[in-house]
Amino acid sequence: MARVSLCVIAKDEERMLPGCLESVRGVVDEIVLVDTGSTDRTRELARAAGAKVLERPWDDDFAAPRNLAAAHATGDWVLPLDADERLAPGAGPALRRTLRRAAFDVGLVRCHNADAPDAPAAEVLSGARRAGPPALLPRVVRRAPGLRWTGRIHESVLDWAAARGGRIAALELDLVHLGYAKEIWEGRGKRERNLALLRRRAAEEPDSVIALGYLAAELLALGRAEEAGEVAERGWAALGRQPAHRSIRRLAVVRAALAVRRGDAAAALEAVDRAEAAGGANPDLAFFRACALELSAGAAGAGRDERLARAAAEAHRALALLEGGVFEQVIFARRARALARLGAVELRAGRAEAARTAFRAALAPGRPSDALPPLERDEAAAGEAEALVALGRAGEALAALEPVLAGGGPPRAWAAAARAAQALGALDDARLFLARARAGA
Repeated sequence: MARVSLCVIAKDEERMLPGCLESVRGVVDEIVLVDTGSTDRTRELARAAGAKVLERPWDDDFAAPRNLAAAHATGDWVLPLDADERLAPGAGPALRRTLRRAAFDVGLVRCHNADAPDAPAAEVLSGARRAGPPALLPRVVRRAPGLRWTGRIHESVLDWAAARGGRIAALELDLVHLGYAKEIWEGRGKRERNLALLRRRAAEEPDSVIALGYLAAELLALGRAEEAGEVAERGWAALGRQPAHRSIRRLAVVRAALAVRRGDAAAALEAVDRAEAAGGANPDLAFFRACALELSAGAAGAGRDERLARAAAEAHRALALLEGGVFEQVIFARRARALARLGAVELRAGRAEAARTAFRAALAPGRPSDALPPLERDEAAAGEAEALVALGRAGEALAALEPVLAGGGPPRAWAAAARAAQALGALDDARLFLARARAGA
Protein backbone atom coordinates (compact mmCIF):
# COMPACT_ATOMS: atom_id res chain seq x y z
CA MET A 1 0.00 0.00 0.00
CA ALA A 2 1.29 3.47 -0.90
CA ARG A 3 2.56 5.50 2.04
CA VAL A 4 1.52 9.14 2.40
CA SER A 5 3.48 11.91 4.12
CA LEU A 6 1.62 14.98 5.34
CA CYS A 7 3.95 17.98 4.93
CA VAL A 8 3.00 21.20 6.74
CA ILE A 9 4.72 24.54 7.14
CA ALA A 10 3.49 26.58 10.08
CA LYS A 11 4.06 29.56 12.33
CA ASP A 12 1.90 30.31 15.38
CA GLU A 13 -0.84 27.94 14.27
CA GLU A 14 -1.92 26.42 17.60
CA ARG A 15 -5.50 27.45 16.81
CA MET A 16 -5.68 25.91 13.34
CA LEU A 17 -3.21 23.03 13.43
CA PRO A 18 -5.25 20.53 15.51
CA GLY A 19 -8.11 20.58 13.00
CA CYS A 20 -5.73 19.98 10.12
CA LEU A 21 -4.11 17.01 11.86
CA GLU A 22 -7.45 15.55 12.90
CA SER A 23 -8.67 15.66 9.29
CA VAL A 24 -5.84 13.36 8.16
CA ARG A 25 -5.86 10.98 11.13
CA GLY A 26 -5.80 7.41 9.81
CA VAL A 27 -5.05 8.67 6.30
CA VAL A 28 -1.36 9.63 6.38
CA ASP A 29 1.53 7.47 7.49
CA GLU A 30 3.73 10.27 8.78
CA ILE A 31 3.64 13.99 9.51
CA VAL A 32 6.51 16.33 8.76
CA LEU A 33 6.08 19.88 10.03
CA VAL A 34 8.49 22.75 9.40
CA ASP A 35 8.08 25.52 11.94
CA THR A 36 9.23 28.97 10.82
CA GLY A 37 9.41 30.70 14.18
CA SER A 38 6.36 29.98 16.32
CA THR A 39 6.05 31.59 19.74
CA ASP A 40 2.94 29.61 20.68
CA ARG A 41 2.37 25.85 21.16
CA THR A 42 2.53 24.88 17.48
CA ARG A 43 5.62 22.69 17.83
CA GLU A 44 4.36 20.99 20.98
CA LEU A 45 1.01 20.16 19.41
CA ALA A 46 2.72 18.74 16.33
CA ARG A 47 5.06 16.54 18.38
CA ALA A 48 2.14 15.32 20.49
CA ALA A 49 0.50 14.16 17.25
CA GLY A 50 3.62 12.19 16.34
CA ALA A 51 5.02 14.67 13.84
CA LYS A 52 8.65 15.01 12.84
CA VAL A 53 9.21 18.69 13.66
CA LEU A 54 11.91 20.70 11.87
CA GLU A 55 12.74 24.34 12.46
CA ARG A 56 13.76 26.85 9.85
CA PRO A 57 13.93 30.63 10.38
CA TRP A 58 11.47 32.53 8.21
CA ASP A 59 13.23 34.34 5.36
CA ASP A 60 10.36 35.50 3.15
CA ASP A 61 10.28 32.31 1.09
CA PHE A 62 7.39 29.83 1.25
CA ALA A 63 9.02 27.38 -1.15
CA ALA A 64 12.07 26.80 1.06
CA PRO A 65 10.24 25.28 4.07
CA ARG A 66 7.97 23.37 1.70
CA ASN A 67 11.03 21.81 0.11
CA LEU A 68 12.62 21.10 3.50
CA ALA A 69 9.51 19.19 4.59
CA ALA A 70 9.45 17.16 1.38
CA ALA A 71 13.15 16.38 1.72
CA HIS A 72 12.51 14.75 5.11
CA ALA A 73 9.41 12.86 3.99
CA THR A 74 9.69 9.11 3.45
CA GLY A 75 6.29 8.31 1.94
CA ASP A 76 5.56 7.44 -1.66
CA TRP A 77 3.30 10.48 -1.84
CA VAL A 78 3.43 13.96 -0.32
CA LEU A 79 0.26 15.68 0.85
CA PRO A 80 1.24 19.37 1.29
CA LEU A 81 -1.34 21.13 3.46
CA ASP A 82 -1.37 24.35 5.44
CA ALA A 83 -2.60 24.44 9.02
CA ASP A 84 -5.82 26.17 7.95
CA GLU A 85 -6.66 23.44 5.42
CA ARG A 86 -8.55 20.22 6.12
CA LEU A 87 -9.29 17.13 4.12
CA ALA A 88 -13.04 17.08 3.65
CA PRO A 89 -15.06 14.35 5.41
CA GLY A 90 -14.72 11.19 3.35
CA ALA A 91 -11.70 12.48 1.42
CA GLY A 92 -9.27 10.25 3.31
CA PRO A 93 -10.64 6.89 2.10
CA ALA A 94 -11.12 8.41 -1.36
CA LEU A 95 -7.47 9.44 -1.40
CA ARG A 96 -6.35 5.93 -0.48
CA ARG A 97 -8.51 4.42 -3.23
CA THR A 98 -7.12 6.93 -5.73
CA LEU A 99 -3.51 6.15 -4.88
CA ARG A 100 -4.03 2.42 -5.37
CA ARG A 101 -4.53 3.03 -9.09
CA ALA A 102 -2.60 6.28 -9.52
CA ALA A 103 -1.38 7.03 -13.02
CA PHE A 104 -0.36 10.60 -12.28
CA ASP A 105 2.46 12.52 -10.60
CA VAL A 106 0.55 15.58 -9.40
CA GLY A 107 -3.07 15.40 -8.34
CA LEU A 108 -5.30 18.48 -8.34
CA VAL A 109 -7.91 18.59 -5.58
CA ARG A 110 -10.97 20.81 -5.24
CA CYS A 111 -10.29 23.54 -2.68
CA HIS A 112 -13.37 25.12 -1.09
CA ASN A 113 -12.78 28.48 0.62
CA ALA A 114 -14.91 28.87 3.75
CA ASP A 115 -16.56 32.23 4.35
CA ALA A 116 -15.66 32.09 8.06
CA PRO A 117 -13.17 30.11 10.18
CA ASP A 118 -15.96 28.29 12.02
CA ALA A 119 -18.04 27.39 8.95
CA PRO A 120 -19.12 23.72 9.10
CA ALA A 121 -17.39 21.63 6.44
CA ALA A 122 -20.66 20.28 5.05
CA GLU A 123 -21.98 23.80 4.46
CA VAL A 124 -18.72 24.91 2.85
CA LEU A 125 -18.76 21.92 0.50
CA SER A 126 -22.41 22.50 -0.42
CA GLY A 127 -21.64 26.10 -1.34
CA ALA A 128 -23.84 27.63 1.35
CA ARG A 129 -20.80 28.83 3.34
CA ARG A 130 -18.27 28.95 0.54
CA ALA A 131 -16.51 32.09 -0.67
CA GLY A 132 -16.59 31.80 -4.45
CA PRO A 133 -16.43 28.63 -6.53
CA PRO A 134 -14.01 25.81 -5.71
CA ALA A 135 -10.54 25.96 -7.23
CA LEU A 136 -8.19 23.20 -8.37
CA LEU A 137 -4.90 23.08 -6.43
CA PRO A 138 -1.97 20.64 -6.62
CA ARG A 139 -2.12 18.84 -3.28
CA VAL A 140 -1.17 15.21 -3.99
CA VAL A 141 2.41 14.85 -5.24
CA ARG A 142 4.43 11.75 -6.02
CA ARG A 143 7.69 11.83 -4.05
CA ALA A 144 10.41 11.47 -6.66
CA PRO A 145 14.04 12.57 -7.03
CA GLY A 146 14.41 16.32 -7.28
CA LEU A 147 10.90 17.06 -5.99
CA ARG A 148 10.79 20.82 -5.62
CA TRP A 149 8.43 23.75 -5.17
CA THR A 150 9.46 27.05 -6.79
CA GLY A 151 8.42 30.65 -6.15
CA ARG A 152 8.93 32.49 -2.87
CA ILE A 153 5.16 33.12 -2.70
CA HIS A 154 2.34 31.20 -4.37
CA GLU A 155 4.90 28.42 -4.56
CA SER A 156 4.12 25.63 -6.98
CA VAL A 157 5.32 22.16 -7.85
CA LEU A 158 4.15 22.40 -11.46
CA ASP A 159 7.47 23.61 -12.93
CA TRP A 160 9.15 20.55 -11.40
CA ALA A 161 6.44 18.26 -12.76
CA ALA A 162 6.67 19.74 -16.25
CA ALA A 163 10.47 19.45 -16.32
CA ARG A 164 10.29 15.72 -15.67
CA GLY A 165 7.34 15.09 -17.98
CA GLY A 166 5.06 14.51 -15.02
CA ARG A 167 1.40 13.69 -15.46
CA ILE A 168 -1.20 15.97 -13.89
CA ALA A 169 -4.74 14.83 -13.11
CA ALA A 170 -7.83 16.33 -11.51
CA LEU A 171 -8.93 14.12 -8.61
CA GLU A 172 -12.33 13.53 -7.01
CA LEU A 173 -11.06 14.90 -3.69
CA ASP A 174 -12.13 17.92 -1.66
CA LEU A 175 -10.26 20.23 0.67
CA VAL A 176 -11.70 22.91 2.97
CA HIS A 177 -9.67 26.10 3.42
CA LEU A 178 -10.55 28.18 6.46
CA GLY A 179 -7.88 30.87 6.17
CA TYR A 180 -9.57 32.64 3.26
CA ALA A 181 -12.10 34.17 5.65
CA LYS A 182 -12.02 37.96 5.69
CA GLU A 183 -11.29 38.39 9.37
CA ILE A 184 -8.20 36.16 9.21
CA TRP A 185 -6.97 37.77 5.99
CA GLU A 186 -7.23 41.30 7.35
CA GLY A 187 -6.15 40.45 10.90
CA ARG A 188 -2.81 39.08 9.79
CA GLY A 189 -1.97 41.82 7.35
CA LYS A 190 -1.43 39.27 4.61
CA ARG A 191 -2.04 41.64 1.75
CA GLU A 192 0.82 43.94 2.69
CA ARG A 193 3.17 41.03 3.26
CA ASN A 194 2.11 39.34 0.04
CA LEU A 195 2.62 42.46 -2.06
CA ALA A 196 6.20 42.83 -0.84
CA LEU A 197 6.91 39.16 -1.55
CA LEU A 198 5.26 39.35 -4.96
CA ARG A 199 7.47 42.30 -5.89
CA ARG A 200 10.53 40.29 -4.88
CA ARG A 201 9.39 37.26 -6.84
CA ALA A 202 8.70 39.35 -9.95
CA ALA A 203 12.19 40.86 -9.67
CA GLU A 204 13.72 37.39 -9.37
CA GLU A 205 11.60 35.95 -12.21
CA PRO A 206 11.22 38.93 -14.57
CA ASP A 207 9.97 36.84 -17.49
CA SER A 208 7.54 34.61 -15.59
CA VAL A 209 3.88 35.10 -16.47
CA ILE A 210 3.04 33.41 -13.18
CA ALA A 211 5.02 35.85 -11.03
CA LEU A 212 3.92 38.88 -13.05
CA GLY A 213 0.30 37.71 -13.17
CA TYR A 214 0.08 37.34 -9.40
CA LEU A 215 1.69 40.75 -8.87
CA ALA A 216 -0.57 42.48 -11.39
CA ALA A 217 -3.67 40.94 -9.83
CA GLU A 218 -2.65 41.99 -6.33
CA LEU A 219 -1.92 45.54 -7.44
CA LEU A 220 -5.29 45.76 -9.17
CA ALA A 221 -7.06 44.46 -6.06
CA LEU A 222 -5.33 47.19 -4.04
CA GLY A 223 -6.54 49.87 -6.43
CA ARG A 224 -3.16 50.52 -8.07
CA ALA A 225 -4.45 50.20 -11.60
CA GLU A 226 -1.67 52.09 -13.36
CA GLU A 227 1.07 49.96 -11.83
CA ALA A 228 -0.99 46.81 -12.41
CA GLY A 229 -1.20 47.73 -16.08
CA GLU A 230 2.54 48.23 -16.37
CA VAL A 231 3.20 44.82 -14.80
CA ALA A 232 0.57 43.15 -16.99
CA GLU A 233 2.10 44.59 -20.15
CA ARG A 234 5.54 43.35 -19.12
CA GLY A 235 4.09 39.90 -18.69
CA TRP A 236 2.21 40.04 -21.98
CA ALA A 237 5.41 40.98 -23.81
CA ALA A 238 7.06 37.87 -22.31
CA LEU A 239 4.45 35.36 -23.49
CA GLY A 240 6.70 34.00 -26.19
CA ARG A 241 9.37 33.10 -23.64
CA GLN A 242 7.15 30.90 -21.44
CA PRO A 243 7.17 27.12 -21.06
CA ALA A 244 3.97 25.70 -22.52
CA HIS A 245 2.64 24.47 -19.16
CA ARG A 246 2.46 27.91 -17.54
CA SER A 247 -1.02 29.36 -17.41
CA ILE A 248 -1.49 32.87 -18.80
CA ARG A 249 -5.05 33.10 -17.47
CA ARG A 250 -4.40 35.35 -14.46
CA LEU A 251 -2.33 37.78 -16.51
CA ALA A 252 -4.96 37.79 -19.27
CA VAL A 253 -7.78 38.49 -16.82
CA VAL A 254 -5.98 41.48 -15.32
CA ARG A 255 -5.17 42.78 -18.80
CA ALA A 256 -8.80 42.35 -19.86
CA ALA A 257 -10.11 44.08 -16.73
CA LEU A 258 -7.88 47.08 -17.32
CA ALA A 259 -8.73 47.20 -21.04
CA VAL A 260 -12.45 47.28 -20.24
CA ARG A 261 -11.87 50.11 -17.77
CA ARG A 262 -10.23 52.26 -20.42
CA GLY A 263 -12.76 51.32 -23.10
CA ASP A 264 -10.48 49.16 -25.24
CA ALA A 265 -12.74 46.27 -26.24
CA ALA A 266 -10.28 44.87 -28.80
CA ALA A 267 -7.48 44.47 -26.24
CA ALA A 268 -9.83 42.83 -23.77
CA LEU A 269 -11.10 40.34 -26.36
CA GLU A 270 -7.58 39.54 -27.51
CA ALA A 271 -6.53 38.78 -23.94
CA VAL A 272 -9.43 36.49 -23.06
CA ASP A 273 -9.46 34.74 -26.43
CA ARG A 274 -5.76 33.96 -26.18
CA ALA A 275 -6.08 32.70 -22.60
CA GLU A 276 -9.07 30.49 -23.39
CA ALA A 277 -7.36 29.03 -26.44
CA ALA A 278 -4.36 28.14 -24.29
CA GLY A 279 -6.07 26.92 -21.12
CA GLY A 280 -9.77 26.35 -21.70
CA ALA A 281 -12.91 27.93 -20.32
CA ASN A 282 -13.01 29.94 -17.12
CA PRO A 283 -15.76 32.15 -15.61
CA ASP A 284 -13.44 35.18 -15.54
CA LEU A 285 -12.77 34.87 -19.26
CA ALA A 286 -16.46 34.56 -20.13
CA PHE A 287 -17.29 37.49 -17.85
CA PHE A 288 -14.78 39.84 -19.45
CA ARG A 289 -15.71 38.68 -22.92
CA ALA A 290 -19.27 39.76 -22.09
CA CYS A 291 -17.96 43.14 -20.88
CA ALA A 292 -15.87 43.63 -24.02
CA LEU A 293 -18.64 42.62 -26.41
CA GLU A 294 -21.05 45.02 -24.72
CA LEU A 295 -18.43 47.75 -24.95
CA SER A 296 -17.83 47.03 -28.63
CA ALA A 297 -21.53 47.26 -29.44
CA GLY A 298 -21.38 51.06 -29.35
CA ALA A 299 -24.45 53.26 -29.52
CA ALA A 300 -25.80 52.16 -32.88
CA GLY A 301 -24.75 50.77 -36.23
CA ALA A 302 -24.24 47.51 -38.01
CA GLY A 303 -23.58 44.52 -35.83
CA ARG A 304 -24.76 46.15 -32.60
CA ASP A 305 -27.60 43.71 -31.93
CA GLU A 306 -25.42 40.72 -32.76
CA ARG A 307 -22.67 41.86 -30.37
CA LEU A 308 -25.18 42.47 -27.58
CA ALA A 309 -26.65 39.01 -28.14
CA ARG A 310 -23.16 37.52 -27.90
CA ALA A 311 -22.48 39.56 -24.76
CA ALA A 312 -25.65 38.19 -23.14
CA ALA A 313 -24.67 34.66 -24.14
CA GLU A 314 -21.22 35.10 -22.54
CA ALA A 315 -22.78 36.43 -19.32
CA HIS A 316 -25.03 33.35 -19.24
CA ARG A 317 -21.97 31.20 -19.94
CA ALA A 318 -20.11 32.75 -17.01
CA LEU A 319 -23.08 31.97 -14.77
CA ALA A 320 -23.23 28.37 -15.98
CA LEU A 321 -19.50 27.89 -15.43
CA LEU A 322 -19.75 29.34 -11.93
CA GLU A 323 -22.63 27.02 -11.15
CA GLY A 324 -21.10 23.78 -12.29
CA GLY A 325 -17.37 24.07 -12.87
CA VAL A 326 -14.10 23.82 -10.97
CA PHE A 327 -11.19 25.87 -12.30
CA GLU A 328 -8.02 27.61 -11.35
CA GLN A 329 -8.91 30.32 -8.85
CA VAL A 330 -11.63 32.68 -10.11
CA ILE A 331 -10.55 36.27 -9.51
CA PHE A 332 -13.38 38.55 -10.59
CA ALA A 333 -16.43 36.61 -11.68
CA ARG A 334 -19.10 36.02 -9.07
CA ARG A 335 -22.74 35.11 -9.59
CA ALA A 336 -24.03 38.55 -8.58
CA ARG A 337 -21.48 40.35 -10.75
CA ALA A 338 -22.30 38.21 -13.80
CA LEU A 339 -26.02 38.83 -13.25
CA ALA A 340 -25.44 42.58 -13.04
CA ARG A 341 -23.50 42.45 -16.30
CA LEU A 342 -26.31 40.46 -17.91
CA GLY A 343 -28.77 43.09 -16.71
CA ALA A 344 -26.69 45.87 -18.27
CA VAL A 345 -26.55 44.05 -21.60
CA GLU A 346 -30.27 43.30 -21.66
CA LEU A 347 -31.04 46.94 -20.85
CA ARG A 348 -28.92 48.18 -23.74
CA ALA A 349 -30.62 45.66 -26.02
CA GLY A 350 -34.02 47.12 -25.10
CA ARG A 351 -35.20 44.06 -23.17
CA ALA A 352 -36.32 45.87 -20.04
CA GLU A 353 -38.12 42.97 -18.36
CA ALA A 354 -35.15 40.64 -18.80
CA ALA A 355 -32.85 43.39 -17.53
CA ARG A 356 -34.96 43.97 -14.45
CA THR A 357 -35.02 40.25 -13.68
CA ALA A 358 -31.23 40.03 -13.92
CA PHE A 359 -30.65 43.12 -11.77
CA ARG A 360 -33.12 41.87 -9.15
CA ALA A 361 -31.28 38.56 -8.96
CA ALA A 362 -27.94 40.36 -8.64
CA LEU A 363 -29.27 42.43 -5.75
CA ALA A 364 -31.09 39.60 -3.97
CA PRO A 365 -29.75 38.59 -0.54
CA GLY A 366 -27.40 35.64 -0.77
CA ARG A 367 -24.04 34.48 0.48
CA PRO A 368 -22.09 37.48 1.86
CA SER A 369 -19.04 36.37 -0.11
CA ASP A 370 -21.02 36.67 -3.35
CA ALA A 371 -22.48 40.12 -2.65
CA LEU A 372 -21.65 43.00 -4.97
CA PRO A 373 -19.24 45.64 -3.62
CA PRO A 374 -21.10 48.81 -2.54
CA LEU A 375 -20.47 50.85 -5.70
CA GLU A 376 -21.38 47.96 -8.00
CA ARG A 377 -24.49 47.34 -5.92
CA ASP A 378 -25.56 50.97 -6.33
CA GLU A 379 -24.93 50.75 -10.08
CA ALA A 380 -27.06 47.60 -10.28
CA ALA A 381 -29.85 49.32 -8.34
CA ALA A 382 -29.68 52.21 -10.80
CA GLY A 383 -29.89 49.70 -13.67
CA GLU A 384 -32.99 48.13 -12.14
CA ALA A 385 -34.54 51.58 -11.81
CA GLU A 386 -33.83 52.34 -15.46
CA ALA A 387 -35.52 49.09 -16.44
CA LEU A 388 -38.55 49.92 -14.30
CA VAL A 389 -38.85 53.35 -15.94
CA ALA A 390 -38.73 51.68 -19.37
CA LEU A 391 -41.53 49.37 -18.21
CA GLY A 392 -43.69 52.33 -17.21
CA ARG A 393 -43.18 51.78 -13.47
CA ALA A 394 -41.48 55.04 -12.54
CA GLY A 395 -42.94 55.11 -9.03
CA GLU A 396 -41.38 51.73 -8.24
CA ALA A 397 -38.11 52.98 -9.70
CA LEU A 398 -37.97 55.94 -7.33
CA ALA A 399 -38.86 53.75 -4.36
CA ALA A 400 -36.08 51.31 -5.25
CA LEU A 401 -33.59 54.17 -5.50
CA GLU A 402 -34.40 55.78 -2.15
CA PRO A 403 -31.80 53.90 -0.08
CA VAL A 404 -29.15 54.43 -2.76
CA LEU A 405 -29.76 58.17 -2.99
CA ALA A 406 -29.89 58.47 0.81
CA GLY A 407 -26.32 57.22 0.90
CA GLY A 408 -25.11 59.69 -1.73
CA GLY A 409 -25.36 57.38 -4.72
CA PRO A 410 -23.38 57.38 -7.99
CA PRO A 411 -24.28 59.75 -10.86
CA ARG A 412 -26.10 56.96 -12.68
CA ALA A 413 -28.52 56.56 -9.77
CA TRP A 414 -29.36 60.28 -9.74
CA ALA A 415 -29.82 60.25 -13.52
CA ALA A 416 -32.19 57.28 -13.21
CA ALA A 417 -34.10 59.16 -10.51
CA ALA A 418 -34.35 62.17 -12.83
CA ARG A 419 -35.87 60.03 -15.60
CA ALA A 420 -38.32 58.48 -13.14
CA ALA A 421 -39.36 61.89 -11.80
CA GLN A 422 -39.79 63.24 -15.31
CA ALA A 423 -41.98 60.26 -16.22
CA LEU A 424 -44.14 61.05 -13.19
CA GLY A 425 -44.40 64.71 -14.17
CA ALA A 426 -42.34 65.91 -11.18
CA LEU A 427 -40.20 68.24 -13.27
CA ASP A 428 -38.69 70.22 -10.39
CA ASP A 429 -37.52 67.02 -8.77
CA ALA A 430 -36.23 65.81 -12.12
CA ARG A 431 -34.12 68.98 -12.55
CA LEU A 432 -32.76 68.62 -9.00
CA PHE A 433 -31.84 64.97 -9.54
CA LEU A 434 -30.22 65.75 -12.89
CA ALA A 435 -28.11 68.48 -11.31
CA ARG A 436 -26.88 66.02 -8.70
CA ALA A 437 -26.02 63.56 -11.44
CA ARG A 438 -24.00 66.16 -13.34
CA ALA A 439 -22.23 67.34 -10.19
CA GLY A 440 -21.05 63.82 -9.41
CA ALA A 441 -20.03 62.88 -12.95
